[in-house]
Amino acid sequence: MKIDQAGVADREEIFAMLREYQQASPLLAHKTVNEETAIRMVDLILHRHNGIILLSRDNDKITGMIVALFTMNLWDTSIRYMAELAYWVRPEHRGSSAAYRLIRKYKEIGDLLIQQREIEYYTISKMVNSPDLNYEKFGFKPLEGTWICQAV
Repeated sequence: MKIDQAGVADREEIFAMLREYQQASPLLAHKTVNEETAIRMVDLILHRHNGIILLSRDNDKITGMIVALFTMNLWDTSIRYMAELAYWVRPEHRGSSAAYRLIRKYKEIGDLLIQQREIEYYTISKMVNSPDLNYEKFGFKPLEGTWICQAV
């Protein structure tokens, strides 16, 4: 199992995983959206380097991903941070080392970007239907909780 940054050649596989992520999402709005925004975001990351996409690979088969975007802090636009948008490991690869390795690499890159003063901080989230990973053992600290009301 290896983790690397996605390239343009990985684009179609990234969208295949985003579709899987979308179908598994508990957010009902994800069921009816089109891919235009996702296409723009992925292309922004791949072509303009405004974020990272990490891929886990097992024998050259892509098994999971973390997609993160560089963005600005609401209170001070000179403060940039990296926000995880999607964290997905294909169900048949859960229980392997893919999830652990993706988080470890995300943290490694986030720490390097802080050290290089590219960002001030980085975030990761967990959906209610995600496996119960303990992010604190990777050095993350709880920041906020998010609750939702949605149309049915």
